[in-house]
Amino acid sequence: MAEATPHPLALPSGLLELCALLGPSRDSLRGPELVAQKKGASSLSALDPEVLSVFVPPFVSKEDTQLAGTNCALSKTRRRSFRKKREKPKTEPWKGPPPEDVSVPNGVDLLALPQLCFPGGVCVASEPKEDSVHFLVLTDVCGNRTYGVVAQYYRPLHDESCFYNGKMHWEPFRPPGGAAGCFVPFAVCVVSRFPYYNALKDCLSCLLTHLKLCKDFEVDNHIKDFAAKLSLIPSPPPGPLHLVFNMKPLQIVFPSRADPESPVVDLDLHLPLLCFRPEQVLQILTCLLTEQRIVFFSSSWALLALVAECFLAYLHPLQWQHTFVPILSGQMLDFVMAPTSFLMGCHLDHFQEVSKEADGLILINIDNGSVTYSNDEDIDVPDIPLLAAQTFIQRVQSLQLHHDLDLAHLGASTDLNEGRARRRAWQQGLNYQLQQVALQLLVSIFREVKDHLNHEHRVFNSEEFLKTRAPGEQQFYKQVLDTYMFHSFLKARLSRRMDAFAQMDLDTQSDEDRLSGMLPSPRRPTIEKMASRNSSSLHVTHRRMVVSMPNLRDIAVPELPARNSSLRKMDSEGSRSSSTGHQKQIDPETFKDFYNCWKEAEAEAQEVSLPSSVMEHLDKNECVYKLSSSVKTNRGVGKIAMTQKRLFLLTEGRPGYVEISTFRDIEEVRSTTVAFLLLRIPTLKIKTASKKEVFEANLKTECDVWHLMVKEMWAGKKLADDHKDPQYIQQALTHVLLMDAVVGTLQSPGAIYAASKLSYFDKMRNEMPAAVPKTTSETLKHKINPSAGETVPHAVDVLLYTPGHLDPAEKVEDAHPKLWCALSEGKVIVFDASSWTIHQHCFRVGTSKLNCMAMAEQSQVWVGSEDSVIYIINVHSMSCNKQLTDHRSGVTGFAVQSGAPSKVYSCSTDGTVLAWNVSSLRVTSRLQLPGGGLSSIRLHDDCLWCCTGSGIVVVTTGGSLRQELKVEENSKDASTSFLGFQLLPEQEQLWAACAGLDGVYIWSLRDLARPPQRVHLQDCAEVSCMIRVKKQIWVGGTGRSQGKYKGKIYVIDAQRKTVEKELVAHTDAVKTLCSAEDRYVLSGSGSGEGKIAIWKVE
Repeated sequence: MAEATPHPLALPSGLLELCALLGPSRDSLRGPELVAQKKGASSLSALDPEVLSVFVPPFVSKEDTQLAGTNCALSKTRRRSFRKKREKPKTEPWKGPPPEDVSVPNGVDLLALPQLCFPGGVCVASEPKEDSVHFLVLTDVCGNRTYGVVAQYYRPLHDESCFYNGKMHWEPFRPPGGAAGCFVPFAVCVVSRFPYYNALKDCLSCLLTHLKLCKDFEVDNHIKDFAAKLSLIPSPPPGPLHLVFNMKPLQIVFPSRADPESPVVDLDLHLPLLCFRPEQVLQILTCLLTEQRIVFFSSSWALLALVAECFLAYLHPLQWQHTFVPILSGQMLDFVMAPTSFLMGCHLDHFQEVSKEADGLILINIDNGSVTYSNDEDIDVPDIPLLAAQTFIQRVQSLQLHHDLDLAHLGASTDLNEGRARRRAWQQGLNYQLQQVALQLLVSIFREVKDHLNHEHRVFNSEEFLKTRAPGEQQFYKQVLDTYMFHSFLKARLSRRMDAFAQMDLDTQSDEDRLSGMLPSPRRPTIEKMASRNSSSLHVTHRRMVVSMPNLRDIAVPELPARNSSLRKMDSEGSRSSSTGHQKQIDPETFKDFYNCWKEAEAEAQEVSLPSSVMEHLDKNECVYKLSSSVKTNRGVGKIAMTQKRLFLLTEGRPGYVEISTFRDIEEVRSTTVAFLLLRIPTLKIKTASKKEVFEANLKTECDVWHLMVKEMWAGKKLADDHKDPQYIQQALTHVLLMDAVVGTLQSPGAIYAASKLSYFDKMRNEMPAAVPKTTSETLKHKINPSAGETVPHAVDVLLYTPGHLDPAEKVEDAHPKLWCALSEGKVIVFDASSWTIHQHCFRVGTSKLNCMAMAEQSQVWVGSEDSVIYIINVHSMSCNKQLTDHRSGVTGFAVQSGAPSKVYSCSTDGTVLAWNVSSLRVTSRLQLPGGGLSSIRLHDDCLWCCTGSGIVVVTTGGSLRQELKVEENSKDASTSFLGFQLLPEQEQLWAACAGLDGVYIWSLRDLARPPQRVHLQDCAEVSCMIRVKKQIWVGGTGRSQGKYKGKIYVIDAQRKTVEKELVAHTDAVKTLCSAEDRYVLSGSGSGEGKIAIWKVE
C-alpha cells in the first residue's frame, strides 16, 4: 500500500516582512553631474532615491512551487507587486532570465520608503563616510504598526557599474583609500512586525561587512540570502527565554516579551534620561498624556525614533493613538501643519523654520535637552500632580544610568560576544527598573479612577473624580480626561482587565484598600453623597459623565457591487495606446505589467479591511477602491480613501473617519501648489457645497493622478444623476482603476499624460456641457443596463412587464412584478420590477433574434423567435422546457384572449396566424393571409387586426375578411409601409406609423376609407414602435437632438392629437416600448447603447 504523502508543516510567524535595497537610479549615476564629480568638482551632487530591489518571504523558487503542488500553498495577506523599472533598450539585447515581480505587504508604502530611508537626501560624497543606522515606524489603515531599521553605507562609483541587472565584466571593488572621487550612498531596509531595533541593527551591521567586500553584481544575492535567513527566524514566544542565533561575526539576541500583554522592548530605555533632566521628562510625558502636537528634533536621525519610542514605552499600558511619524524627510515637513494631535520627528536643521511657520507645537530638542513652544499663546501644558512628580524624580535619580560605572571593577573582556552579553544583561535590568518607575508614576496619577467607576452601567463619574483632586491638579486631569488615550484606559478598567497597570496597582495598594476590595459592599449612596445630591436640584442634569464604548463586535466587510471581474486580454496586434501625435503599439511586457497592476488593484479593493468604527459611516454596498499614501491635510494626517460614493480621510494612529465629500456634493476640484518653508508642495483642493472650508491635501507626487481620478468620479456622478443611470458610476470607477494601473505601470513623467486620455467623462462634461433637457429629466426615473458585464452592449429587442401576484407555488421574491428583456442571439434577462435589480441572470432560448413576448397565463411566458419557434418559459423555474414548432417562418407577434379556456394567437412573417389552446398547447385553428410580411396582430371585437407591410387587414377569428386598409391608397410614396398600429376603441380610432414618414396617422374605425389625420413629429427621422398608455400614445424612434441623432420618444395626447412631450431617451434608436400597469413606460435601445429607461406616466 502506497504511503500517503505527508503535508508540509506550516511555517511559523517569521520576523521579516520585507527587505529592500535603495539608492540612486542607474540613469542618475550616468548623469553629467556625476561626471563632473568624478573629475574633481567640489560640490556634492543630490540625487533622487528609489527602490532598487525588494525581497519578500517566502523565498520559494518556481521549481519548488511546481513540485509542492496545491497542498502547500502558503497563506499570505494580499500584497502589491514591486517591479523594477525597465531600462531603455540597449543595442545588445538582454539574454538573462526575466526579472520576477515581487509581492509587497500592504502595510509598506514603497512610494514613501525611499525618502524615509534617505531623509536627508541622497548626496554623492567625495570621500568615504561611516555607515549609519536609523529607525522607522510605518502605520497601515487599521492602525497596525510595522517597524523598519535602515542601514546606510557608501560604495565607490566605478565606470559602467550599478547594483541590478548586473553584467559580469564590471570592475572589482577597489579600496577607498586609492579612489579619487565618487562615493554613492545606498541603504538596506529591513521591515518587521516587531520593534527589534537593536537586534535588527546588529543583523544589518553583519550584512554590511559582506556588502563592502562583494562585487557590485553580487549585492542582490547577498541581500536575498540575508533576507531568507531572517525570514526563517520565528518570533520568540512570551516568557523568560530569548532567541539567540549566530550571524558572523556577532551573536544576535531577539528578546522575548515578559508576557502576552507586554510590548517587545529591544532598545535602551534610559536614552531620554541621558538627554533630559527628570523634570523635562515629566513635562514631555504630560504633553503625551494631554495629546499635544509634539515634534522631536535632533541632528541624529537614529535618536528621533529611539527617544520617541522610549517615551511611548514609559506610557505602557496606555497607548498613543494618534499620528506617529518619528522621522520626517525634507519633503514631508508639511505634516507638522496638521491640525490634529501627532508625534513626529524632524532634523535639527529645520528647527527654526518649523518654529516660525507652525503654531501650537511642542518643540523638543533632543540634542540640547530643551522643551519649548512654537509661537502660540494658546498652548497650556499643565503640571503633573506634585506628589507623583516628586516620587518619580527621586526614583530616577537613584538609578545607575552609566554602564561604565558598572564596569569599573571588572577586567577587560577579550571576547566580543561576552562583552556584548554583559552589556545586554545590564541594559535589560535597567530597562526593567525604568518600566517599573514609569508604571508607578501612572498608578499614582490614576489609582483613584477605580473608586469612581460603575461597572454595572459601565460609566465613570468624572465630575465626582475631579472634586477629589487638589486645586493645582484640576487643569491636568481635565485635559487628560478628554483624551482618546484615557478613554481607552477607562474601557480597560471597566472591563476589569488585569494588565500591567492593574497588577502594579494591586501590588502597591495598602492593606486597608486590599481588604476593602475583597469585601463586596451593597451599592448604596453614602450620607456625604446624599447631601451633595440635595445641594442642587440641577446637579444630576449637569453631571459630566464619561461613558466607555461598548464591546465592539466584528462587522463583516460588505459584499461589493458588481464590477468588471477582469480586464479582457486584447490581441497584441490590436492593442494600441495614444501617444503625442501618433499611435504606437504596446510592447507585451508593458501590457503584462499593466494587466497585473489592474488585477492587483481590483483584488485589493475586494479584500481591503476597514476598522468597524469607519465602516459605521459607509453604506452597506460601499467599498474602498483607492487609498493614497499618508498625507497631511487641513483635517489631519492620514490616507485619502475613495469609494464609489465619496472621499474620506482615514486618520493615522487611532483609525478614524473624517468625511471629505460625496461626489454629488463637490463643486470644484483643483490641483495647485502651496508654499511651506522652501518647498512648493503639489496640493489637491476640493470645494464642496455643504462645507465652507475647502479641503486641502498635500498629495505631492500623487496629486496629478488623484486630481484626474476625483474629477472623473465627480463627472461620472453628475452624468449618473442627470441620466438617472448608475452605470455611469461603475464606468467611471473602471476609468479610475485603469488610470491607476497606467500610472503604476509606466512609472515615468509621461504616465499622467497617458492616464489623462482615460478621463472620458470629465472631457465629456467639459466639451459637451449641455444638460439633459428638463422635460426628459423630470420624466425619466431610472436606467438599467441588461448588458452589464458584457464586452459590448446588446440591442434590447423586446420588453415585457408581468405584474406581481401571490401564488402558493412561488417564493416571496418570485411574487414581485418582473421585467422580461430579450437581447440578441436568444438571450433573456429578468429584472425584479420592484427594485429594478436582476432577478434572473441571462439564459438562452434558441440562438436567433427574439421578436415578441407575451404572458399566456400566470405561470407561462411565450417568446416568439426569428427561428420560427415559440419558446415557453416557466416563471417558477426560469427555464424553457417546452417549444412550439408549428410556424414555418419567424414568429412576429402574439394576441392573448382572456377567458376560459384561454387562447393565444400567434403570427409569422409568411402570413400565418395560429390559434393555440394554452392548456393543451395545441393548435385549434389556422389562418393564412395573402402576401406575407405580417409583423403584428391585435385582438378587438372578436376580430384579428393584422399589420402587414402593405396594409392592415381585419379578419374574423374564423378567417373571414372584414375590411382592409391599404397603405398605397393613403400615401404618395410607393415605397412606404406600415410599421405598427394601436387601436383606441373608446374613441373609435386607429393610430398607425409608416416607414419613412415623420408623423403618426389617425383613421376613424367607422370609415377606414376616409383620409387620416396626421400628427407631425418634429425632428423625427424614423418611427420604430408605439404603445398606448391611458389616454396617450407613446411613439419611439430616432430624432435629432442638440445636433445629433438620438433615440427619442414622443408622448401624444390622444384626445387633442398634439405632442405633449419630446423625451431624449437614448443615444441609440428606441427599439421597443412596454407599459408597466400604466404607471411607467419602459423603453429599450439599440446596440449602440443597449439600456432600458424607466419613464413616469402622468
